[in-house]
Amino acid sequence: MSRTLSYATPFVPAFLAIGFFVWFANWIPQTRWEPPKAQEISAALTPVELAQIGQTIVRQRGCLACHTIEPGAGVKGAGRGPNLAGIAVRRAQGVTGGPDTQIGYLAQALYEPGAYLVEGFANIMPPSTSAPTNLGYEEAVAVIAYLQSLGKTPTVKVGDVPRPTASATSAPSAQPASAATDDPVAMFTALTCDGCHSLKAGETKIGPALDAAGMQQAAAERGISLEAFLMESIVNPKTYERQGFPSGVMPQDYGTRLNAAQLDALVRYLAAQGRRS
Repeated sequence: MSRTLSYATPFVPAFLAIGFFVWFANWIPQTRWEPPKAQEISAALTPVELAQIGQTIVRQRGCLACHTIEPGAGVKGAGRGPNLAGIAVRRAQGVTGGPDTQIGYLAQALYEPGAYLVEGFANIMPPSTSAPTNLGYEEAVAVIAYLQSLGKTPTVKVGDVPRPTASATSAPSAQPASAATDDPVAMFTALTCDGCHSLKAGETKIGPALDAAGMQQAAAERGISLEAFLMESIVNPKTYERQGFPSGVMPQDYGTRLNAAQLDALVRYLAAQGRRS
């Protein structure tokens, strides 16, 4: 027995230390991380609750990449799209020749943004039910409630807004290949690429400028040729996104909207821009 104790004695401090740390670890209040739950949008939510969800959606889905919220700035603001501040007051009666109610106008602005253009702004916004925003019906209602809250008290609830028609759930498709649509300059304009990208160095819009130095640098960072980088950027733009620019804004469906000849022509055109000195 004494021999056993003599062997065990040197280990006593170690056992005490281990025991202390085990006790201390269990004494610390334990927390368990759980991933955030998806927000459920139901008919039971009040207009104010919907507006709160809509505010989050507007900020997360890239709407503020083009629109600003500048109180007192009027419709113009400093964005590529109309200023959202005060939109509930400006469009309380809808628009002449279009929806005559505020909710109808806001729904059309999300479903068919090209149906009515605010003077001074280009038709660059895709339907909010298609890429890149991809709003579901309930999400669209929440966004409308939020837009109502920018100037007035929201009143809309789920069920008050018509659901989008089939034609409003996808962005306009590119026309079949022809002499006109195979022209890369025409395509660059028709696809509203110029609404987000400039061909001039130093001229920043929503997306990075497509100047020689910028495109060559981006291709080098990817470790691929300029042509491969451009094709990837058009067909699968989320593969590589430049820092400092909003994520997920560029439509993801150009690979299906453009045929092979159109893609090749557009890549060659942009690559030529990228090789200019």
